Amino acid sequence: MWWPFGSSNDRVRGSIPTRLEENELAAAQAQPSPQLPTPIKQELSREEQANLDFAELLKEIEIEQTKSQDQRAAARKDGKTELTPIPADISPEALYPAEMSCRSALDYAMFCQSFGGQFVNIYRYGEFRSCKNHWADFWMCMRTRQWDEKDRAKAIQDHYRTKAVRWKTGPSSEDIWDVRKEPVKDAFQESLEDLEAKIAVWKQENPGVPDPWDERQGTTFKDAPPSA
Repeated sequence: MWWPFGSSNDRVRGSIPTRLEENELAAAQAQPSPQLPTPIKQELSREEQANLDFAELLKEIEIEQTKSQDQRAAARKDGKTELTPIPADISPEALYPAEMSCRSALDYAMFCQSFGGQFVNIYRYGEFRSCKNHWADFWMCMRTRQWDEKDRAKAIQDHYRTKAVRWKTGPSSEDIWDVRKEPVKDAFQESLEDLEAKIAVWKQENPGVPDPWDERQGTTFKDAPPSA
C-alpha cells in the first residue's frame, strides 16, 4: 500500500550524513582560510611626523592641565595646603631639576616671541633678546619625552647644568658694584630721638624748602638743596 509520506526509516536515513559528506566537511575545515593582505605601512614625511608629534604634545598638555585642575579642586575642597617636601638629597648634583614640563617650556618660548615678551625685554634690558634658550628647553623636552625615566632625568640635569655654567660665568652685578670685603659695622646705631632732633634742626635752617620727609609733597632727599 502506498503512503503519501515517506516512512520513518527514510526520514532517519536522510538526517544521517553519508561518509562522502563527512569527508567533504573535514576537507573544508582542514583547508586554511585565505589571509587578508598585510597593509603596507606608509612612511611619514618629516613634516607629517612633526605634525603628529605636535598633536601628541597637545594631547599630553590637555591631560596634564585637566589633572592639575582636578588636583587644585580637590585641595580646595579638602581645605588642605600642599607643602613642598624637603629633598633627601642636598648634594650639588641634586640642585638641578630632573623633570621638565613641555607645556611650561612652550609657554615661555611663545611668550618670548610675542610682542609682550619683547616689550618686557626692552623694559628690563633695553634691547630685544633672543628666545633661542627658551626654544632649546622646549626641544630638549620634546626630544627626551619618550626616553627611559632614568636617562631622561640625567639628560635634563645635564641640560640645566650647562645653562648654569653659561649664565653663572657671564656678566654679573659685580662688574658694576664693588664686592664688599668686610661686613658693615655700626649701621643704624643712632637712636630715634637723635634723628628727630637732626630733622628739626634741618627744618629750622631751611624754612623755605619743602619737607623731604613729607610723602604727600612728592619731594625726596636728593631734590633738597644741601644745608648751609
